[in-house]
Amino acid sequence: MGDSASFNEDINNLFLENNLILTFNSVESLSLIEKNRYTELIDFLKERCKVFVECNDIKDFINGNGDTEITFSIDSEKIEAKLEEDVQPEIKKSINARRIPAKENEAQIKFTKNIKLENVSEGSIEDFVKLFNDRYVKMKKMFRERPSTRDFMPIGEALRGKKGEETSVVGMVTEKNESKKGNLILTVEDDTGRIKVFFSGSKELDEKVRFIMLDEIIWIKGSLGDGIIFGKEFEFPDLPVSREVSRSEVDLCSVHISDIHVGSNAFLEKSFLKFIKWLNIRMGSPAQRELASRVKYLVIAGDLVDGVGTYPNQDKDLEILDIYDQYQRLYELLSMVPDWIRIIISPGNHDATRSGEPQLPVEKQYAEKLYELPNIDMVPNPCFFEMHGVRTVVYHGTSIYDFVEGIAGVGHDKPVPAMKEMLRKRHLAPVYGGKTPISPEEKDYLLIDTHPDIFHTGHIHVNGYGNYRGTSMINSGGWQAQTDYQKMRNIMPTPGRVPIFDLKTHKLSIMGFCNDGGGY
Repeated sequence: MGDSASFNEDINNLFLENNLILTFNSVESLSLIEKNRYTELIDFLKERCKVFVECNDIKDFINGNGDTEITFSIDSEKIEAKLEEDVQPEIKKSINARRIPAKENEAQIKFTKNIKLENVSEGSIEDFVKLFNDRYVKMKKMFRERPSTRDFMPIGEALRGKKGEETSVVGMVTEKNESKKGNLILTVEDDTGRIKVFFSGSKELDEKVRFIMLDEIIWIKGSLGDGIIFGKEFEFPDLPVSREVSRSEVDLCSVHISDIHVGSNAFLEKSFLKFIKWLNIRMGSPAQRELASRVKYLVIAGDLVDGVGTYPNQDKDLEILDIYDQYQRLYELLSMVPDWIRIIISPGNHDATRSGEPQLPVEKQYAEKLYELPNIDMVPNPCFFEMHGVRTVVYHGTSIYDFVEGIAGVGHDKPVPAMKEMLRKRHLAPVYGGKTPISPEEKDYLLIDTHPDIFHTGHIHVNGYGNYRGTSMINSGGWQAQTDYQKMRNIMPTPGRVPIFDLKTHKLSIMGFCNDGGGY
């Protein structure tokens, strides 16, 4: 071409200034492009998240192959996860000549039952009594509303019945033991008394009883003995078998992430920046950009930062040693999310708030700038809310490990079975005194007294998806590479895989922003 230029130091510097490294085989190909198109070429390479420029990249530019799928693989050279000076302004560029449904539609968000600072109890014995009484009264109501379980009597009344009579009760499981033959023996109680329950029957019943956990409330039917019920069947509070799900009338989406762990030296910041760039509709194929244009909500299910002193010798694993600086970095990242996206931020066990659940929002003194962003809602854990009418429960998921210990066959690297049990039991953390610290409040804020359309958890750093009786279950993985602790337990995290939920159709799409790519 007449206006082409041979390679020289000025051209090399132009690319280096834009964090692009020309490889040897790309230099010759540059001569095929006119000088006045170099800026266009640089933008093209940035859109593809290139760092090392190859000959094929330049050929793709010449041939007009600009809209590629988001595979997000990075060259094998190690790239330090720092935010380059020019990335932030680029992400913040306005999007012109493009219809953005998420920008055109105002957020419609309604927060329902959630703990507030003024609701926090003193933690007395009386508060524990109130907590369990509130749980029992509300779950008893759930059983009364179901035709198959509504006819039960108080345990005190059942104890006065004749031997051999059929009876049904609703009670809290306070003890769980096995007989010499391996049959399950429970102690259940309500506000009128306590009674033993002995289960022995079909293989189907034997399989079902293994899902019973301590401190949960169940319906039991059987025949009376001397201070005992010989159980024939039982039921969890459970979700209804069929129901109408709630849908948005507008074609918008919610994005669900968790476990960012800003401050950890394993935080995959480079991948997280790609995710933010996609939210800004500046990356991906036409279909992927169209999907980004409909993202109205970003829901974050805890462990925003890695924290300080969360576990012994944590300082060895930290890139940012001060917790204030960790939240400052999180603010810098989230401030690049488009302002038309509403961000709902719930804490986790690594965050700066009380450890007991329900957790209050991250304390303002640690994250003042996050509180100042107008598109952010700082909410408790768990949090119950609606997005364009779609009922949502976000819970960090600390209790998943209680389900792993309490139910044979539920694994620590498979979140969906534990999430399903939470829905069946209508409670996020039924076990008191296990791995989940519970704060005694006058009300049980961990009770699932709604029929959620979305149930979103995190904590275990492994993605998982499923549907149970109309509720879409999402575990959003995380943004942290495999830690030494995970290696020790043989846990393989799935970082950077982002679930996108269509609030109108309830279709779930997954996009990958790490080296292993991801689907759409």
